[in-house]
Amino acid sequence: MPLELFSVSNKELANYIKEISSGNEEVLEEFYRKYTQSMYTMIYSYVKSKESAEEVLQDVLMDIVTYGFRKPIKNAKAWLFKVIMNASVKKAMEDKKQQTESLSESEYTICDDYVFSMIEESIDQLESIKCLTPTEQNCVLLSVIGGLKLPEVSEIMDIPYEKVRNIYYYSLKKLRQYYEKEKFYEQPRSDQSFA
Repeated sequence: MPLELFSVSNKELANYIKEISSGNEEVLEEFYRKYTQSMYTMIYSYVKSKESAEEVLQDVLMDIVTYGFRKPIKNAKAWLFKVIMNASVKKAMEDKKQQTESLSESEYTICDDYVFSMIEESIDQLESIKCLTPTEQNCVLLSVIGGLKLPEVSEIMDIPYEKVRNIYYYSLKKLRQYYEKEKFYEQPRSDQSFA
C-alpha cells in the first residue's frame, strides 16, 4: 500500500483540508496529484472494484471540499482515514447487496451456496467487530485491513504507541473469545440423545 498519505503531517493535512474546503483549487489539484493514488489503493482494498473505488474516491474528495469550517479537526489523518473507511465499507456493502439482488433465479440456484457463504462471512465479520469499542475497531481495521504497522496506527490515531499496542492485543483477545464462543454454540452437545 502506498504510504504517501501517511507521510504527510497532521498539521499539513489539516491545512490542505482547510484550504480545499475554502475553495482553493490550486491546493486541491496539488492534493489530488500527491495523495489520490494512496487513497485509491486503500479504497480499492475494501471495494475490490475499479468503478466502485473511483466512486468512493470522488465521495471522499467531495467530503474534503465541503467540510468547511464546521469544527476544527483534532487529528486530520484519523479524520480522513475514517471518512475513507466509512465510505468504502458503505460502498462495499451496497455492492454486495446489489450483486445478491441482481442474480437471476437460475444464477441464484447455481451459486446459492457461494453467495450464502459470502453473506454469512460478511455478517459474521460485522457481528464480531461489534464486540469492540469504536477505538478498538479503528485500531484493528487500520492494522488488519489498512495494512499498517502499530507505530503508524499510533500516529494516525494520535494515541501513544504502548496504548495502541495494548488496545490492539486486547481487541484480538476479545475477537478470539467471540469466535470461540460462537464455535462452542455451533458444536453438538455430547449429552444429547438422538433417539
